[in-house]
Formats: sequence, C-alpha cells, structure tokens
Amino acid sequence: MYVVSPECQFLYEVMRNTLSKARVVESMSTAHVSSLVKKPFIGSKPLAHSLVALNAAKAARLALAIKSPESEAHPMTTKSTAIENDILKHRHLVELHKVKNPMKTVSVSSYNILSRHYLWETLYNYLPHEYTNWNKRLERLDRSFRDLSKLSDIMCFQEMEYKYYNDYWKSYMKSMNFDSVFEKKPTPGYWKKSPNMMDGVSIFWNTDKFDLLNFEKINFSDYFKNSVNFEQTLDTKQRLNIRNTVAVIAILRHKYTNETIFVSNTHLYWSPKHDDVKLMQTYLLTQLLRHSIARHYRLSVSQVSEMIKQKNGPTIIMAGDFNSNPSSMVYKFMADGLIDRQNAPPTFDQYYGEKFQDQIQNCLGSFKSPYKDLYNKGLFKKTTYTPKFKDVIDYIWFGDCNEKFSFTKVLGDIDQEYLKDYQGFPNKEFPSDHIPILSQFEFK
Repeated sequence: MYVVSPECQFLYEVMRNTLSKARVVESMSTAHVSSLVKKPFIGSKPLAHSLVALNAAKAARLALAIKSPESEAHPMTTKSTAIENDILKHRHLVELHKVKNPMKTVSVSSYNILSRHYLWETLYNYLPHEYTNWNKRLERLDRSFRDLSKLSDIMCFQEMEYKYYNDYWKSYMKSMNFDSVFEKKPTPGYWKKSPNMMDGVSIFWNTDKFDLLNFEKINFSDYFKNSVNFEQTLDTKQRLNIRNTVAVIAILRHKYTNETIFVSNTHLYWSPKHDDVKLMQTYLLTQLLRHSIARHYRLSVSQVSEMIKQKNGPTIIMAGDFNSNPSSMVYKFMADGLIDRQNAPPTFDQYYGEKFQDQIQNCLGSFKSPYKDLYNKGLFKKTTYTPKFKDVIDYIWFGDCNEKFSFTKVLGDIDQEYLKDYQGFPNKEFPSDHIPILSQFEFK
C-alpha cells in the first residue's frame, strides 16, 4: 500500500485519460515506471516534477503502475540489494594517483549494453532463458545505469536501442541529472524490424558538472562516399561505404574548472576480418574531431595540428567499442599516432588511395589509455566475456596533446573467483556480454 500525494493523484487522473496511448509502449515493463512511484523523490527532484518530464505514452503506463504498484517489483527498490553499488559488487576501483581536489575530477565510463536484437540463440545458446529474457535484462540494465551514474560524470553507451532511449532511458537518466545525445545507425538491408528498434551510440553527461556547448552526429558512410575526402577505389566502395557505423561528438564545458572537453563515442565494425575497415573508421573519427576543435575555437585545421604538436591542445576523449584488441592496428594507431604501411600486418593489403599507401597518421597525435599498465601486468584481461571470446576491445582514450590532467582511478577487472561459475555473460548480475569500463582523471 502506497500513499499517493494530491499532486500525484491529479497526475493519475490526467494520465488515466491517456491510457489509449499505452499500446505504443506495451513492450516496456511496468516495473520501470512503477519503481518511480515507490519513492517520494527521484534524485533530488520531487516525484511530480519527474513525472511531468515523461511523455504521454509513458504516463499511460505509469498510471497503471500507480493503480497497481505491486504488479511488478523493480530491482532498484527491492530490499535484497545488499550492496550500495552493484557495479562494485565483483569489481573495485584501482587508485592510480591520489586526488588532490575532488571538484577538479571527471569520471568517464563506456559500456556496450548488448542490443536485444543481437542476442542470437546460435551465439548465446550457453545461457539459460532467465539471462537472455529482455524484460529481466532491462531491469538489470536500469540498475547498472543507476549505479554507473553514481560513479560517472560522462557515460558512453553502445548498442543502445533507439526506441528504449527515446521512450524511456532519455527521461530516466534526465531524472538523475544526466542529459544526452544519441545517433541511431542506419538500418541495413537485412533489417526487417521497425527502424526505431535499431541501435546506436549515446553520450550522457551530468548537468550539475557540465554545460553542453555543441554536439555532432556522424554517419561514417556519408564521409567515405565523398570523393573529396576519400578516393573511390574498389576497396573503398566494397569495404568502407557500405557500413552503417556511427559516432557522436559532444563538446562539454566543465563548470568548476571552465575547461572544454571534446568527447566522442563510437562502435566500430565488428568483423575480425576487417581490421583495415576499423582502422580507416578510427582515422576518419580523428579527422572529424579535429574539424570540431577547429570550428569551436575558430581556427584552421593546421592551427589545431600545431596546438597538438606543441602539447597545447584541448582535452580529447575517444570512448567506445573499437572491436580491436591491444595487438591490433587500431590500438597502434591510437597509442603511437601512426601506422607505417611498410610494417603493417599482411592482412592490410587493401588500397584506399595514394595518400594512405605509405603512412596513416593520427592528426590528433598519440593517445593514452589509463588501463595500459594494468593490461601489461595481466591485471585487466577483458572487456567482453563469452565462452569463445574474452579480450579487451573497449577503450577510453585520452589525447596526449596537453598536460592539463592526470589519471587517478580506473574500474578494475572482475574477481576471478566469481568468473569460475560462468562460461560467459550476460548473467543474473551482468546484463551484457561486455562490462563497463571507467576512468577518473583530475585537472591540474
């Protein structure tokens, strides 16, 4: 039995009149909205204010939840959660350097959440139904988002379904003071479902800490098809132009330090037989980031390049699922800032035009991974965990073009004892086959 305030009762009467619209969200669990009414406050805002932010269709579903709140229990409100933050239940934060001023810290996370449409039985037949059931996974994802938001100031997600972002997660995260931008992938030819069910990438930022200055949505194919940017060779047409890879760039102002941060999030092409494609996609993203920096500061790209060369560049963060392990060309391109075609793996024999024949240079210089030392010491071995594939393919890269900050913490690997009981993820506690990664840095 829950006590409903007069303002909630008023909202309930309004929402009851919109029940006919509930069909558009019938695939959504009432647990998501019923959980919102079980607490008098969401974050620091009154419930009524949070309800107003929901769209009419969601309001209809919420009306049902108010009328019968016991219909579904949401894990966010169950008493069985014995630990304050589930993200840290089988992992811990690894300190790299002492924090001098907490107000100058920024925490960035990245997480491939595994779209429900890619959970194919042929690949995930090792999992019981309870681990693959979408409603149950959705509840676990909600909890992960909530707990990750307590550790992160900026969150980057891949394989986020547009329908659930637009109908639910956007407002759900806004109730916790996180605003967002999203870019949906174009639907491929084989796609038979609604275009709104296609996934994409998103960036969420804490509005208490950041102002959004600008953003950019990127469809890689649009740029690869442009003959001004890329010579239209046979390999360009058959390997680059046809991919539906996307990215987003957000330009954020850190309120306390007034520092500007350029953040990108992407999910590169998946196939291990297409390392060249992933390399060219990464190359393109660095070029577009340089253009974003130039536009923001009203500089030429050559002036930006000079800033970076002089270690006087802005703070640049490139996060995402790069589908590339530390022995890949993508990793070398990011860590070293250069690919020498004479020493590239033999698998890279594709031709993308004369300007890529000798060297492929990162126009933003080299990047640093805060996980590098842990990985080299064997203390961080995976960001994805399945029976046939366990490796590091997700990254949060930081441009090595200034000396304005230092790394302070990262989210460590999963306890090895825990993993002995599972062939792979997802499971009852990890809703994706990837795990979130997180890095904190501090402005000097």
